[in-house]
This record gives sequence, structure tokens and C-alpha cells, in this order.
Amino acid sequence: MQSEQASAGCSSSFFTVDNLPMHERYGVWKDSINCLFGVEADKTVREENFTSSIESHLFGSLMLMDVKSRQQSFERAYSQIAGNGMDHYGVGLYTNGTVHCETGKGGTEIKRNGLVVYDLTQPFIAQTSDLQTLTLVIPRPLVEELLHQPNDHCIRFLDPGDPMVRMLRDQLISLHKNVRSLTHQQSSTVEKIFALMFANCINTATGLTRETSHQRNGIMNMVRMRRYFRDNLGSPDLNPRQAAHDLGVSRSKLYNYFAPYGGVYNYIRDMRLRQAISLLNDPLRARSSIYDIALECGFSSDASFIRAFREKYDTTPGEVRNGAVVNERQTTNTNDLVDKRYESWLYGLI
Repeated sequence: MQSEQASAGCSSSFFTVDNLPMHERYGVWKDSINCLFGVEADKTVREENFTSSIESHLFGSLMLMDVKSRQQSFERAYSQIAGNGMDHYGVGLYTNGTVHCETGKGGTEIKRNGLVVYDLTQPFIAQTSDLQTLTLVIPRPLVEELLHQPNDHCIRFLDPGDPMVRMLRDQLISLHKNVRSLTHQQSSTVEKIFALMFANCINTATGLTRETSHQRNGIMNMVRMRRYFRDNLGSPDLNPRQAAHDLGVSRSKLYNYFAPYGGVYNYIRDMRLRQAISLLNDPLRARSSIYDIALECGFSSDASFIRAFREKYDTTPGEVRNGAVVNERQTTNTNDLVDKRYESWLYGLI
């Protein structure tokens, strides 16, 4: 069943399968969490007392997730990376249990009181015990300019011997206790604090060399291009030719940069749709019409916006907006017994 607490600066939701019949629980969990990871679990785990829940808090451009579940393997596959376009980092604290990854950086298993960093743009496979984790999801645009090597943190274990790691851990715990009370202005401040702390921990873990300084030059070119598109998403005239001219690069170079995202047009469309989800989930925009949101996100009409939205997410903007009041429906369908708003929130982070 759904529950929600919302303040001026925070919206909260609670996903759980614990109210479902045992034979349905794992399937519902697997289907829902697939927005982030593919999961697999032993038959005994799936069929005997399987439990999972996600308490989520959306504030500003950040999302805090308190996840509880049974032991299983997690995989971020190329198909998911290409399919959902999420461009986020996650930094996780295991308050119970552990995580193991053979290809992890800084070790293969999280240390007691340590943290683990995820990069949703890169594939990995990890195994967990029965777990409870507190994970902060951070959109890449908030921190990419602060990182020396933004693409070098796929399952990075941060050492609790680092004082900044200990401070970040303490701040995550404090955030969890206070997140529901944040105002919009406070959420904006928290964004900046966590972006700086996260970047400091990452940069300390990697170090900076002449080689990484050289790599950073190429990275900054990509950062500049992404920033250009983010700043101009609302313009209906945004296109590869205009972007190449404004950025001072050839169209072929521009296409090469964005080939991993399915091309320039696909990147623009996906960013506009993610911005739209963010606006649809913003309680301060509850009275904005679908047409107004479509225009604000750079679509020429509400019809073209709804069509693109449905093609990408197999649902409509109106249905996403109405997701916050699903608990008012009187029905016994499984989908209406489970609060999945966190999925839309993840897609909408920009």
C-alpha cells in the first residue's frame, strides 16, 4: 500500500512487496527494480519469506533511498544503460549486510563504515547479502565538473579511514533523519553540500596525475556540450546544426560525442522527457497544464510531447502526474497495491 509525506521541499514514497502473496513478491520486486538493476536470487530466497522495500525521498535534484531486501545479485547491463538513459551516480551506505564485486575499485567488498559508489552509465555485476542500504542518487550534471575522472567510479569502495568519507557517511545518516522537514531553499543548499563532499571523496580516492589532467581536458569538452544542451532544452529550434555552430565544433565531432546516447536528436529528446518528468513530479507545478510543460521542455505541441513520452515510457504525462494519488483508488490489482513512484522520480532526475 502507498504512503506519502510531503513538505515544501521533499516528496516521499514507500514501495514494499510485503503486503502481496508470497508467490508474487519477488516478481514484482524484480520488475520494479529493473529501472536500475537486473536482479537474480536463489529459488529458496525467492520463495521463502522474500521481502523488499524502498523508502524514497525526492528533494531538489537529489533522491535518497532506504532499501531493504534479501540476498541476491545485481547487474547493470548494457541493455539497461542504452534503454533508460539514466546518467546518475549513487553513493551507498550499508547499514546492514554487505556487497561484493570482483571488478570493484578500492577493493572487492565494502568495508565496515565505508561507502560504495555506483555509476549508472557503466555495466557491473555485484552480489549482496540480506541488506539494508541508504543510497543517495546524484544526477551527473551536479558533480561532473567537480570530478577529475568522472568515468572511473563503477563500483568504487570508499575507505572509512578517509575523514571525508566518514563525514559523508555521517551526513547521509543525518539527512535520512531530517529529509522530510526540508524546505525548497534548504534542499538547494543540501544539493551543493553533498555535491562538494561527494566530489572530494572521489577525487581523493583517484588522485590527479598528468595523465588524468590530460583526460580531464577531453571530459570538459563533453561537459561543455552537455551544459549547452541542458541550457537550451526549452528552445524548439535546438538541433545538431545549430548546436555545432554555437559550440564551435564540426557536426561529425558532435555526432561522435553523442553516439553512445543514440545520437544527438535522441539525447535531446531524452533530456527533454526527463525534464518533463521532473516538472510533472514537482508539487509546485501541479497546476501547470500538460501543454505548458510541453512548451517549456521544447516540444512544439502537447500532442508531440505526449506521443514522444508514450513511446519512451509506455505511459502518458497525465498518468505520471496522477501517480501520486493512486492510493485513493479502491481496487485489488497488484499494481495498485504497490507504490512505484520512485521509478518515475529516478527517470526525472536531471
